[in-house]
Amino acid sequence: MVLVFGTTYYAKRPFGWQTANWYYTKAYMGALMSYAIVIYKTYGPPQLNLAFLHRLIVDENVEYLLLAFFWLMMKPMVVTLLPFVVFSLFHVITYTRSTLIPAVFPGVTAEIQRVRQEERSGTVRTGLSAAGRVSKYMGDWSSKYYSPALREVGVWEVAVVGAWIVLGAVTFQTPLLAPPFYFQFLRMRYALSAPTRAAFRRVRGFLDNMLTPPSASASVPGLVTDSYIRVRDFLIKIGD
Repeated sequence: MVLVFGTTYYAKRPFGWQTANWYYTKAYMGALMSYAIVIYKTYGPPQLNLAFLHRLIVDENVEYLLLAFFWLMMKPMVVTLLPFVVFSLFHVITYTRSTLIPAVFPGVTAEIQRVRQEERSGTVRTGLSAAGRVSKYMGDWSSKYYSPALREVGVWEVAVVGAWIVLGAVTFQTPLLAPPFYFQFLRMRYALSAPTRAAFRRVRGFLDNMLTPPSASASVPGLVTDSYIRVRDFLIKIGD
């Protein structure tokens, strides 16, 4: 929730001012706390052995924890916040539905289970309380939009954040360390995440269609096409 609200306030002033940067910092501190809690609940106290280290390396929560820390140390870049906000929004919804609402209205969980069983059997005889309707709506909404949101976040991470960082490095607005660090993150995500692999395919398909024959416009200079193909093939090579 700290991340969601911090980003909301920061987005009002995305291009500067001390107050906006304070909210940006708080947003990423919220992300760090959130991922640290999840990791600790999953693995418990740290263990000094290779098996434990390997489990951490391949855990996406650890990857995003490191990325959040890296962005926190960098000059604020509003485009980097979106993936964390989307993930946190679904976490807030899940926590509210599964923990907060049942804590205040203990009968809600059983109530929703009963109604879902009736829906599956086609004999809905009972309605839901106001709390039950809210909880059920949140669960249905999350189930419907979670996978599409992951797909769009993957494209955002590959196309928007990647391009922003490269442009920033070329114009000396971001440290030269940022592109290799972020591309290593994307390389890990590509190896471990199906949505990220699908995002790379979508971005490549779009760019191939726009910049390479026979689908590219005749107005696209040959130099642009050749440069794109070289960069594309280079990224594929280092990605493999």
